[in-house]
Amino acid sequence: MISLRAATAADLDAIDEIELHSFTRPWPKKTFEDELKREWARLDVCLLDERIVAFCDYWVVPPEMQILAIATHPDFRGRGLGAAMLGHVLAQAASASCDIASLEVRAGNRPAIALYERAGFKTIHVRARYYAEGDEDALVMTRGLSAATAT
Repeated sequence: MISLRAATAADLDAIDEIELHSFTRPWPKKTFEDELKREWARLDVCLLDERIVAFCDYWVVPPEMQILAIATHPDFRGRGLGAAMLGHVLAQAASASCDIASLEVRAGNRPAIALYERAGFKTIHVRARYYAEGDEDALVMTRGLSAATAT
């Protein structure tokens, strides 16, 4: 059974494990500890049968919301958990009076781009050679939000 909720300090080890398996340059656990203390930051987790299998770090500063990181543990990818997590955070942002969501994604991350496009995100800008590793471009993607269209 899938459940989604706000993260707590007790969840940081699981978030760190997912981070380490998901990104070329993973953020240190301290980054997520700090996020739990920021008024505008949200860190949510997705649980499958009580195990944390995905997380999303995002900022809510109405009227805008920015997704900083979203990841699913590699052992649990392809099950729709990332889509569930994304739908959840978009709904949270819409209920917090945000009317636009934005994110950056590696141009070569086809699975993530497909997920975002299915959720209604559109590429509005390319940041050339944004990522130091491999001089990879970043796509800046946005979508509108409303309470009725968040998912």
